[in-house]
Amino acid sequence: MNLLVLYSMPINKDMTNKFGICPSTGHLSVLFPEKEAERTPSNKIFLAIVLQGGAMIEIDGKNHLIHTGTLIYLYPNHLVRQISHTEDLLFEYLWFEFEFLSDFPLLLKADISEYVGKNPCLQLKDKERQLVKKYYDLIAERYQESNEYIAITKGLLFSFILEISRLYSGKNVSVSNTRQDELTDHFFFLLHQHYKKERSVSFYADKLYISDKYLMRVLKKSTGQTFHFWVIEFIMREAKLLLRSTTISITEISEKLNYPNPSFFSRVFHQYVGMTPKEFRNQ
Repeated sequence: MNLLVLYSMPINKDMTNKFGICPSTGHLSVLFPEKEAERTPSNKIFLAIVLQGGAMIEIDGKNHLIHTGTLIYLYPNHLVRQISHTEDLLFEYLWFEFEFLSDFPLLLKADISEYVGKNPCLQLKDKERQLVKKYYDLIAERYQESNEYIAITKGLLFSFILEISRLYSGKNVSVSNTRQDELTDHFFFLLHQHYKKERSVSFYADKLYISDKYLMRVLKKSTGQTFHFWVIEFIMREAKLLLRSTTISITEISEKLNYPNPSFFSRVFHQYVGMTPKEFRNQ
């Protein structure tokens, strides 16, 4: 499912495409596609809270077990997909564009970026979960009202984000237990930023101040896959997303992904996917 197609409540027209809120749903695919990983929109942030049940999801190549009381905080351009979920899964979520809170520039300076990047899923205590639910319900109530409530909705959302920032800051947010885990996390952070242009082991090893061989050994041990697997995995996921959800030409896609020419891109794609880009797009 294309993550750009979002399910929301009936909305205040002045907030269309800038903010949305979804009542409780069990359809995990609105946020996490079932088969191929997809990238979250480049200009939206998603916040979700699990009300009941559980699921296993993948974010940027790492598995996360979510269940009742899990807060999910997704930044733009995460690669996400679902692995499994219970039949009784129920969650609520909202999303907003950066522009929607442009009146509150301090929001973008909140000191939780690193925490969220490493811990997009945060388990809340009962009182914390109740507080998040109160904010959500109040925002949902104002969201459906007339235009005079737009400023109030923005203010509530800003306060909500600050409250979540406090929750992250107050937690002893779990960080990697070992040096190898830390290196793996940092590698995926770098790969997320540079995979379209930088595909050599040495580039990432230099950024991490380690040798090429050590990086390859760490990734194999931590993820069970090689460096080259993850590079091509990220590239092919992006290629599939562009082929499925856009109408840009295969030549343009090959250029976006920094291939020397469309023919070479098509050969790599066919080798990895088992069909040509054109066949994949038309299936």
